[in-house]
Amino acid sequence: MKLQAEKMLLLLLYVSILSRMCKSKPVEIIQPKSYQAVKPGASVTITCHVNHGGKQRVWHKLTPGRRLLLLASTDILHNLTTFTECSEHYLVQSGTNIHHLTILTTTREDVGTYYCGTLTLNDVQFGQGTFLMIKGAKMTSDSVIQHPASQLVQTEDSVTLSCSFHADHCGAQHTHVLWFKHSNHSSPEIIYSSGSTHDACRNTDGGGTSCDYELLMRNLSLDDAGTFHCAVTACEQILFGNGTRIKILGDITLNKPLDLDPAVITLILLNIIFGLVILLLMWTLHKNLKKEASESSSSRDGCQEERQTREALLYAAVSSIPRTFSCKSASVKHNIDMVVYSDVRCRVQD
Repeated sequence: MKLQAEKMLLLLLYVSILSRMCKSKPVEIIQPKSYQAVKPGASVTITCHVNHGGKQRVWHKLTPGRRLLLLASTDILHNLTTFTECSEHYLVQSGTNIHHLTILTTTREDVGTYYCGTLTLNDVQFGQGTFLMIKGAKMTSDSVIQHPASQLVQTEDSVTLSCSFHADHCGAQHTHVLWFKHSNHSSPEIIYSSGSTHDACRNTDGGGTSCDYELLMRNLSLDDAGTFHCAVTACEQILFGNGTRIKILGDITLNKPLDLDPAVITLILLNIIFGLVILLLMWTLHKNLKKEASESSSSRDGCQEERQTREALLYAAVSSIPRTFSCKSASVKHNIDMVVYSDVRCRVQD
């Protein structure tokens, strides 16, 4: 009985450990650059960020011939990296949240797509991949034809890019197409990978292969402007077309009339009329106030002038009492109802 209890306890402990391992956080692998280019002989580092590390991390390479090769495997617990081949050619820098691969001396054989991955107890995850291109190598081929060479489109329109490939001695099962975008404001990036699309290829009578690829782009925006290259991997080679340049005219709303609701148009017109009426009333009120102010000023000026005139006149009344003067007095006629002044003088006041 005691032995069965111990077995049961060990079983529960084992189940608890497994459940904790299975409830581990999901791994997020980020490879920031989808495309990198380097000159032959130079070193290059392909970066990888991992938010939660598993027990083992790996680097794989997908060759132009569609072969997946294991390059290096790193044991996180013991910080030990094992290279499958050419250990002097690669260097792995692994930490808590990083797992970078450095190629010390690049050659044309290093062209391909590199994938960073993690291995857990019951899961394998990879990043989105980084395509490595070697500069200076003749990659453009007459076998890959892109048309049109350039196209001018409006925003929100759609465009179809075409790419044709012909090879004399390569089967359809060994072909693959990638689409790259290059613009002035961003580095080259992979925008589409066709995978194994055998239905786009057909075998010719001479034993060769002819493929036709199309890339449909919908609802274009100003950010979609740039040059799009078709890259075909066939029989251990990668060949590029000359590219198709896409130019975006601008916002389509600038070239099309506005489609407004009748109620909105009526509301706009009423607001305009109301504004004009307000301006007219304000102008009339201002004009009346200005007129009243002018009349009031004229009235004040007239009254002041009349007052000054009255104050400036001095009246000399003729007395009826006889006086003796050395000179002859002016004759004055007396009337009960009227007084006649003999002299009026005006004095100017300062």
